[in-house]
Amino acid sequence: MTISRLTNWFGGKYDDDRLLAIVRHAIDADPLIAEPATLTVTVKKGVITIDGVVHRAAEKDRIEGVVRNALRTIGIKFDRVVNDLRMVNQPQPR
Repeated sequence: MTISRLTNWFGGKYDDDRLLAIVRHAIDADPLIAEPATLTVTVKKGVITIDGVVHRAAEKDRIEGVVRNALRTIGIKFDRVVNDLRMVNQPQPR
């Protein structure tokens, strides 16, 4: 059994703590993101999920762009970014 197969089964492929720190810093440091403290970021096995409420579609897109740019700039490995941000007054799925 190879190390990579063990890594896939038991984790270790992604540095979730570092990913979280990078994403959180990028969001908090961007002056165009209105209320960064209200956003929730979770990371599990390289999947970064951004959750919270924003006021405009442009803000939702900007936040995801800021996250992706920070990850690309640093060159850290991740699986994907899940943008679960919702806009104010947007109907919730039932």
